[in-house]
Amino acid sequence: MRGFLVLTGVLAAAAGLTGCGKDETATQREKIGHVWKYETKDNQKIAYIGSTNSVATQSAPDTFAVLLLNSLDNGTTGVTVKTVGAPFYCDLSDCTVTASIDGGRAKIWQGRMTDNQDGIFIPPARKASDMVMNGKVLTVTVGLTPKTSQAFEFNVSGLEWNGKKPSAKPKV
Repeated sequence: MRGFLVLTGVLAAAAGLTGCGKDETATQREKIGHVWKYETKDNQKIAYIGSTNSVATQSAPDTFAVLLLNSLDNGTTGVTVKTVGAPFYCDLSDCTVTASIDGGRAKIWQGRMTDNQDGIFIPPARKASDMVMNGKVLTVTVGLTPKTSQAFEFNVSGLEWNGKKPSAKPKV
């Protein structure tokens, strides 16, 4: 549970990064970026990256997604997917997103809504982190309303996590 609470705080921080010496007029999307960023908070490692695409929604012209990995107290890795700019819709009795790596077969990631209700936390047992660590391009489809969903892509190559070295850059 402690890892999940730290994760929630980091998601809030990731959405509002200011960074030393960076342009204060940069958007949240520009601040988060499309390359892995790393932080350590209370001895918990965190890595996050923004989606390469964004969509216009009723609430924001550039809604995008953030993918976050965090180390948990038991040595495993949790994954969170959140949306920035639009509400994240999830059926609380069956909170899921669909994910595929490198254009492969889609898998359903089941988890729980984040405390801020802006994303989904996928526990280690779902092996979402394995997909992220072993792929180049991750596509995650999330619900934005009860009737609409959106696919977001992440260039996950380059991740350095628990001794894993970066994979080759994806062809774009």
